[in-house]
Amino acid sequence: MPRWAHEHRKHDAAARMAYREVPTTVLSVGDYDPSGLSILDAAVEDVVAFVAEMGGTPPAVKRLAVTEEQIGRYGLATAPQKSTDRRGDHMHATVQAEALSLTLLTDLVRAGVEEAVDLRALERVRARAERERQRVVAKAERLR
Repeated sequence: MPRWAHEHRKHDAAARMAYREVPTTVLSVGDYDPSGLSILDAAVEDVVAFVAEMGGTPPAVKRLAVTEEQIGRYGLATAPQKSTDRRGDHMHATVQAEALSLTLLTDLVRAGVEEAVDLRALERVRARAERERQRVVAKAERLR
C-alpha cells in the first residue's frame, strides 16, 4: 500500500478523534520488537499531530500487549532480534504477539476495553436503543 494511503487512514482516524465530544483512548496489541514498537510510535506521532491541527484533544494510547512485564509474567517465548530489523534500539529478546494464547489475548483486550469504556453509560445507550427499536417495531406493525 502506498505511503499516502496510510497517511489518509491516519488523517481519517484523527478527524474522528478530533471531533468527538469525549476523549479517545487507542488500545494497541503488537509485537515486542523494534518494528512493532516503532510502528505504534510513528502512527501515534502522526495521529496526534493531525488531531492537534484540527484543534482536538490528542488520544491516550495504551499498549495492551506485548509488554516487557507480560514476557516475564507469562513466560513468553523470546527470539533474538532479526538482523534485518534496523528500527529503534537493539533488543536481545523479542516476542511476537502470537506468543500469547488466544484466551490470554482475549482477556487482555477485554480488560483494556472495559477500563477504557464507561460500561454503565454503554448499558444505558443499549437500553435506550432497545426501547426505540421496540417503538419503531410497534409503529410498523400498526401500519400493516
